[in-house]
Amino acid sequence: MKIKDPVCGMDVEDSTPYKFTYKGKTYYFCSPMCMAEFKKRPEKYIK
Repeated sequence: MKIKDPVCGMDVEDSTPYKFTYKGKTYYFCSPMCMAEFKKRPEKYIK
């Protein structure tokens, strides 16, 4: 299943190893850099 990386907007698979759960919702990322950026300021990327 394709999901948008909330940081860069790239399509990623839900099988990506880069995922992080925040406030009960899991977010998926294309890279460790995007995941680290999200973890620093998650509210910036949540719509």
